[in-house]
Amino acid sequence: MKNSVLSILSILLLAACGSNTAETTVTPPPVVPLPYLGQHEFDGADTLYHTIPPYTLLAHDSSEFTNDRVAGKIHVVNFFFTSCPSICPAMIEQVKRLQGMTSDIEEIMFLSHTVDPKRDTIPKLQAYIAERNLDTHNWFFLYGDKDYVYDLGMNGYILNAMEDEKAEGGFLHSEHLVLVDREGHIRGMYVGTETAQVDQLEKDIRKLLKEEYGN
Repeated sequence: MKNSVLSILSILLLAACGSNTAETTVTPPPVVPLPYLGQHEFDGADTLYHTIPPYTLLAHDSSEFTNDRVAGKIHVVNFFFTSCPSICPAMIEQVKRLQGMTSDIEEIMFLSHTVDPKRDTIPKLQAYIAERNLDTHNWFFLYGDKDYVYDLGMNGYILNAMEDEKAEGGFLHSEHLVLVDREGHIRGMYVGTETAQVDQLEKDIRKLLKEEYGN
C-alpha cells in the first residue's frame, strides 16, 4: 500500500513539473497611436486632422525647400535664431543629440526655421552650422520672409514665432520641438531644452514608425 501511494505521488510530481515547462505565448500589447494635435474637422465620413500648409522656403545651401522635400517622411521641426542668448543653444544641442540617437532611421529629417531673416542670412546660417559642427545630411536650416515664417509657425506648426522687444534677443519663439508624420499631421510637441522630453521624442519617433509600418 505504501509503495502504491509513493508511485501515485511520483506521477503527480512529474505531471506538475511537465506543466511548468510547457511553452506559453506572450502577446505584446498593441501600439497605442500617438494623438493628432491641432483643430479637427469632420466632413460627415472622415475626421480631417490639422495639416501643415504648403510652403516654400530657402535652405541653408540656397536650395528651394518645399513640403515636397519632407513628403512621406517623419520630421522634427523647431524655430530659432542664431543670435539667441537663451534657449536656442540648448535646443540646437538637443536636436543634435536626437539626430545621433536616430541615426539608424533613414527617413527622419530635421527642420530649423530662423525667426530673424534680417540677420540670419544664408551665409550666416552656414557659419552657424560650421561653428557648431552640425550634420546637415538630414537637417535643414530654413530661411524665409519674416511675416511668412511667423504665419507658418503660428498657423502651421501651432508655435509662437514673432518679434518682441521685451523678449531676450528681441524675438519670441517656442522652445518646443514638433513631431510631424508622413502626411503632415502634428503628432507631438516636446520641450526642446529638456533631456527627458527629447528622450521621449526619440521613443515616440520609433512608436510612430511602428504605427505607420505596422511592425
